[in-house]
Amino acid sequence: YTKHCLELEGSLNPVKGEIEALKKVLSALAEREGEIRERGKGVLEEIRKMVEEMMNVLRQSERKLTEQAKRVTDDKLKVLSEQMKSAEMNLSLLEDVKDYVEQSLKTGSPQQILRSKKQMMERMSEITAGINVEELHPKEKADFVLSKNIKSLHHIGDIVTSTALQQCRVKKVGCFERLLEEMEISFSLSIEAPDSSLLCVPLSSLKCSLVPVGKGDQPIHTTVTTTSTDIGVCRIQCNPSTSGTHT
Repeated sequence: YTKHCLELEGSLNPVKGEIEALKKVLSALAEREGEIRERGKGVLEEIRKMVEEMMNVLRQSERKLTEQAKRVTDDKLKVLSEQMKSAEMNLSLLEDVKDYVEQSLKTGSPQQILRSKKQMMERMSEITAGINVEELHPKEKADFVLSKNIKSLHHIGDIVTSTALQQCRVKKVGCFERLLEEMEISFSLSIEAPDSSLLCVPLSSLKCSLVPVGKGDQPIHTTVTTTSTDIGVCRIQCNPSTSGTHT
């Protein structure tokens, strides 16, 4: 009996080993679950902040477009207002001389009309000669429209996994700059996503190392930063120990 018990206890060792291994797996799964949930919360917060920033930019654009539309409207209305004042003034002069001549014809004696005929004719000619009706036609048109550019708003981003990041490729490498004091080099770099769009992700998701070709040296550590002006373009700084081609 004792022998059988010992044999069974010995057979339990692999089972106990599997139990411990599974406990470690469960612990790792639980830890990874927490990391994924935390990462999910972080991404949601990033989305919220990104949309908030876009809304602020949109509000600024709205104010700019509104001011621009008001300025164009006011400028056109100012031109029309000046034309209207000129047209109204000329109309008033013409109506005054018309009323004067008509009143003279109705109430004046033949002698009075004959005496003032030349003066009235000259006055009418003077007024009509000073008016160019063609110039008083509306110079401005309601010909301004809003030129929309909202392509980027229909697709403001994607959720990119590490697998998708591995499918990205370098789109453009900028000019190299040598920082003499630190003996470092610096260059800009942009990355293209699988859908041909420019990749724009947090710096924590990007790592870059330079490997000398055919020299068996260790990869060169680099520092990755963003540029303040170009979205999707990062700047790489490093201190290479060898010259030649690097990948």
